[in-house]
Amino acid sequence: MRTKTFAAASLVAVAALVASSYIGPDRAGSWAIWAVVCACILVFAWGYPRLVGMPAPLPVSTVIALAGIGAATAATVAPMPSPLQWMGAFGAVGVILVFVTQLVRGTGQRQRLESTLGGCAGVLVVVFGSGWVAADRLTPNATNGSMMLLSGLSIASAVLVSAIPWPERLTAPLGLLAAILVGGVASVLVADVPVIPAVVVGAVVGSVVVCFHVLVVSEAQVLRAGSFSAVAPGVPGAPAGAADEAAGTPGSSPEGATVAPSGVLGIWGAIAVGVASVIASGALVYYVERLLLH
Repeated sequence: MRTKTFAAASLVAVAALVASSYIGPDRAGSWAIWAVVCACILVFAWGYPRLVGMPAPLPVSTVIALAGIGAATAATVAPMPSPLQWMGAFGAVGVILVFVTQLVRGTGQRQRLESTLGGCAGVLVVVFGSGWVAADRLTPNATNGSMMLLSGLSIASAVLVSAIPWPERLTAPLGLLAAILVGGVASVLVADVPVIPAVVVGAVVGSVVVCFHVLVVSEAQVLRAGSFSAVAPGVPGAPAGAADEAAGTPGSSPEGATVAPSGVLGIWGAIAVGVASVIASGALVYYVERLLLH
């Protein structure tokens, strides 16, 4: 179920990104893909802190959303040829604000270190999303070239292969191989994209997709193990509040935050990671295109 949710979220996100890249004229197209990137960032910002089980998810969600939207906006309005010149600054500010949110929570609150590390990772993912806006402004894409389409096809192929109900040791390398092959074959059919850049982009985005899919599978295994531990109190490893969930009553954190049932966390987590597998590829796609097509 979580694999299907992951795949659906990834495919919807990449389809929206590719479609928005063909909206013109150039400036209107940049703002169209900005809107799609921001929507993906908001979805990820809401679901990700709940995936990792942060006791106080709302402040971290707010920081992640602001950092990502700020970076995407800067990539839209920054002068060429350096649309990502502010990406690092927004990432740094986001990391600082994540630390501030945990300081405000006060000494003694649980999982402050885990929330800090997780929040910083979330900020890194969303600021990378600004790379999609920057990539769309590159000359080959600004003239409605096919590189964005090829990137989307490579991502979609990796997602579809990863969704096959086979062991991860098989779907992970096959997903990466599919992304590379689809990128290379599609470039042969499209005259304006060389084979080497298409293959490299396929390898990059395929690696990102399969890694995030492994995260979904691992999280599902953790949740299943937690459910088993909840109904077998003698078995170590039960998460906080698991016994309450097994009894049908949600647990409560020391801050009074209600702990959602594991199924809800799993669905939101799969959606968040599915979207993340797309937006996290943005900066990588931009830099590969910048190096190999210019």
